[in-house]
Amino acid sequence: MSGLLRQCVDGVRRFLGASDGSIALKFALAGPAVIMLAVGAIDLMAVHTAKGRIQAIADSGALAGAAALSLATDGAPAREQADAFVRAQMSEWHDAPTYVATYEVIQRGGQRALRVLLRGNRPSFFANLLPPGGWNFVGDATASTVGLVPLCVLTTGETGSKLLNVKDASRMNAPACMVHSNRDIDVEGGSITAAMVQAVTSARGFISPSANVGAVRIADPFAGLDLDRAKKLNCTVAELTNGRLIVSSGTHYIPAGQHCGGIDASGTAKIILAAGDHFFLGGHLIIKETARLEGQDVVLFFDKASKFEFKDQAVVNLDGRKEGPYAGIVMGGTRDNTQDFIISADHVESLLGVIYVPAARLIVEGKSSVAKDSAWTVIVAKEMQMKGSPSLFINANYSASDVPVPSGVGNRAGGSRLIN
Repeated sequence: MSGLLRQCVDGVRRFLGASDGSIALKFALAGPAVIMLAVGAIDLMAVHTAKGRIQAIADSGALAGAAALSLATDGAPAREQADAFVRAQMSEWHDAPTYVATYEVIQRGGQRALRVLLRGNRPSFFANLLPPGGWNFVGDATASTVGLVPLCVLTTGETGSKLLNVKDASRMNAPACMVHSNRDIDVEGGSITAAMVQAVTSARGFISPSANVGAVRIADPFAGLDLDRAKKLNCTVAELTNGRLIVSSGTHYIPAGQHCGGIDASGTAKIILAAGDHFFLGGHLIIKETARLEGQDVVLFFDKASKFEFKDQAVVNLDGRKEGPYAGIVMGGTRDNTQDFIISADHVESLLGVIYVPAARLIVEGKSSVAKDSAWTVIVAKEMQMKGSPSLFINANYSASDVPVPSGVGNRAGGSRLIN
């Protein structure tokens, strides 16, 4: 208690304790002051309680709204859910203050978050004279999701049509993750089944659950990945001409490094890739007939003159890199590679990791299951097409593999949390 306030209190005590003068005179002089102090204390207590309650409503509203944030919505569902929660809470508050609410989706710590700002006002006991205009207080809360539906299929192209195209009797199955197109999704006779499906412009055909249309574009999660290493490798003309490996039988162990001219395996040939980074320069990787391709802890990159084709009854089992700058990637194309990468073999059993062709089209065709035995798979391509009657399985059992999931995708299921 300050010295001045103590002096005032002591003075009132001495006045009330004086023996001279009447009780009526004492009360007439001191009573109004005592009453004002009591009422002021009650008013301050009510304001303090209101401040706490409006902050609690802002906190809970931010948490409720943040749960509706997703990788690709514009934030409207989150704002609407927060507003509905706040309105419901304020309607149940007897003698609630007047308030103005704002709801904003912001970036905080590298992720999207919802800020709820409630500006409240209530009149003071003294006709809004003390303080002038009444009591003002603020509830301010920001919340983000602890995790989101993992992104497992992304087409990044923004011009043209049918950038994610599922034709004929093709089936895409992604029961635990999200399929997203930065333009359209066109299902013509086939089907897409996923935990969530979103498109920026349009979506049609059999999609379960129904696609969210009007979603916000998702940036390439691997845009910062260094793919220039292939450009620093060189193949001589002789290596490109004579370096191509063509085999139809036997087992062939291929060390990591650059492969000039590519590989063409057919018949009963078996290609085993050593762990490490494999760069295909100036030639394709073709696995056809009943040939086999295997590799653990590998990544396959293709320059602008190269691509992969898995055909016929070929068997393919590849697990992505476990460490290094390409950890989590299993196959990819350089940023100037605009070719069609084709998967049409009957026994593409495992493609564990990220298939990343940022400037190319991935085509899955044929009539068999693809990647069904992979613990998890992620596809990021400029365009993607399925045709014929293949079944593509995009599993999301991230904890079942020691191949790490790159940042931007993965198991991030959860709720929401306050971050301010």
